[in-house]
Amino acid sequence: MTFTTRLLARLCFWTRVDAPERLDKSIEIEALVRAHGDWLALLATILEREHVIGGEELARGLREFATHTAADRPAEGRILSFWAAYLQDTSVTLRDLPSLH
Repeated sequence: MTFTTRLLARLCFWTRVDAPERLDKSIEIEALVRAHGDWLALLATILEREHVIGGEELARGLREFATHTAADRPAEGRILSFWAAYLQDTSVTLRDLPSLH
């Protein structure tokens, strides 16, 4: 089971919805989590392009923030950790692509 699948399963459990509704909820939550990850990756790309902060550095900072957040709010910490990993993956992928400008 992937991290994303486990995260979505936990989010569905926390919503305490019935089984038929749970599937609809999990699809909505998955779309929400992915959409936030996508816009965060886009923002990180722009910040790196403008030489404000590198993507890997931003991912490290978010991972640290996730660790501190998880101490008081575990669910939020897991989501932030997911996004930090997503940013790290995006940063590595973009680093290996040739620049277009």
